[in-house]
Amino acid sequence: MSLHDLLSRVLETNPFQQARLAGLDLDIDTPLEVLPTTSKAELVADQARNPPFGSNLTFPLERYTHVHQTSGTTGPPLRVLDTSDDWAWWGDCLAHSFRAAGLGESDRAALAFSFGPHVHFWAVREGLERVGALGIPMGGMTSVQRLQTIAQMEATVLLCTPTYALRLMEVAVEERLEGALESIRLVVCTGEPGASLPAVRTRIEEDFGARCVDHAGLTEVGNFGYPCIEGGGLLVDESEFICEILGPDLQPVGQGERGELVLTALRRFGFPVIRYRTGDVVENSIARPPGDGTDRWLPGGILGRTDDMVVIRGMNVFPSAIEEAVRRVEGSGEFRVTFYSERGGMDEIKLEVELERGSEARGLQELMRQQLGLRVRVVPVAPGTLPRAERKSRRVVDERRKTWAAQ
Repeated sequence: MSLHDLLSRVLETNPFQQARLAGLDLDIDTPLEVLPTTSKAELVADQARNPPFGSNLTFPLERYTHVHQTSGTTGPPLRVLDTSDDWAWWGDCLAHSFRAAGLGESDRAALAFSFGPHVHFWAVREGLERVGALGIPMGGMTSVQRLQTIAQMEATVLLCTPTYALRLMEVAVEERLEGALESIRLVVCTGEPGASLPAVRTRIEEDFGARCVDHAGLTEVGNFGYPCIEGGGLLVDESEFICEILGPDLQPVGQGERGELVLTALRRFGFPVIRYRTGDVVENSIARPPGDGTDRWLPGGILGRTDDMVVIRGMNVFPSAIEEAVRRVEGSGEFRVTFYSERGGMDEIKLEVELERGSEARGLQELMRQQLGLRVRVVPVAPGTLPRAERKSRRVVDERRKTWAAQ
């Protein structure tokens, strides 16, 4: 499927895309760069003007069979519709990720997600069915109940966020249920930066005695990233997506530079997104993945979110970089980051972190200075003090204005 095929289909009947692309001279040779990028804010605004589903619909409403919505972590939730064909495409993309991770018919996969309106649980079920694995739903369960179910059903794979993988092991230790996780051979993470961060991945692998891999997707775009088993990080499925890495000026970034991942899904026609600004920050690398792969390789996976980044005294700071440093400290637990301004106008960072030994704070502060090039005020707190997240983590308190767009 080509970009021209996508445009030809959606421009016939999709009001949202017709309005955005009006006046452009489009043909089979039209370069991608001619087309405007699409942001979540545009889709949300369109939905507010045209409730309840917006105008980014290529077919009559009767053709749609699935509705999900974004989490609302970074703004108002967005409702996204899929036809039966689009939903089958979702399943194919997830199955591709799972095969790359090594899942198959002999696996029993524990799904530590809710049954809510968010797409991931439901799409994962479709993908697991395609690879022949047994899906074990765990929505509505406490962490202890999940541990007990994993043990009883001898689950071999755990699917969850990196934050929840660490939390589940923490509960297992607290409840003396570490043995419940002995059957787990693979932890498949998604939903937030983490499993591609070396220190986070190492912590999970050491805790579980299992392999940890990452995959990535968005409700608006689909499941675009599958694990690179040999080299780590993620591969973008370029048979299904056009991939760009752009800077704040929406121009391609140079080799080795960080930018925003911009994607076009080629076979999702019912709710199409063209040059969609994902908000995910990645590094532009021309390195080819190990083996015979030809897809775009993101060796560091998803490094952070554009809406998470702040500029502190001229330095770009991502919470994921702070997490990477925290996980390198033995005995570290949950943490919370606060960006704030002193009376004199100087911007500062406070890091509250659970440490088994408070003496580790000084070493962590030096590690932060080396990694970020900034002084970070490290405040050690007792284990179990900070709040835990069952889904995506919310560890950042930003008392400043976000500055990605102004950098």
